[in-house]
Amino acid sequence: MRKIIIVGAIGLPLLFFLRVYAIPSASPTWTVRLHAAHGLRVGDAVEEASRRIGQVVGITPYTGGGTDVAITLDPGSRDRLRERATFRVTTPRGAARSVLNLIVFDERSPALPPGSVVVGVESDMELELKRQLLAAEGAVRVFGQQLDALRQTLDQTARSEEKRRLEESVGGLAESLRRTRDAVERAVTEEMARWKKLYEQLFPHERDKLVRTVS
Repeated sequence: MRKIIIVGAIGLPLLFFLRVYAIPSASPTWTVRLHAAHGLRVGDAVEEASRRIGQVVGITPYTGGGTDVAITLDPGSRDRLRERATFRVTTPRGAARSVLNLIVFDERSPALPPGSVVVGVESDMELELKRQLLAAEGAVRVFGQQLDALRQTLDQTARSEEKRRLEESVGGLAESLRRTRDAVERAVTEEMARWKKLYEQLFPHERDKLVRTVS
């Protein structure tokens, strides 16, 4: 009986250790590029909305300045890491260890393949600014698509036999829409360039943009 107790006392913690830290060699990895490690260690959790979805498996200095954090994701959570997403290190209230939090900005953006590099954020201010920049980019893209669709519809209407009389006016409207879209995109692009320049001045590490590096 005593031997069973001793084996259990040693074996159970060992099994827990192996479950948490042992990563199969075939497990795909992604890299999160941060300005600093912020106390992260191998084995720390990767979470999304307080739910564990993976873990840290490596921490190495980045040659361009900063820290690369290698992570794995649970099989059921690998499609959660998307092109328009980022990470931030936080320490939940009452927790002994920091966690790496996934923040997804656009659920419809493509999932990132293993080997991809994602630039993390360092503060609430940087996170919110990045969120607004991506939202503005999306709004411009959607607006352009809507104008294109309307212009194509008007072009088709102008060519239809039963509405030939509207050809001149519709054609003029279609051309106006082209000019409107070009003007709006140019103005918004220039304004966003100013904001991005300010963003990069405030957060220099953001110059390392998201890179797809499939191994």
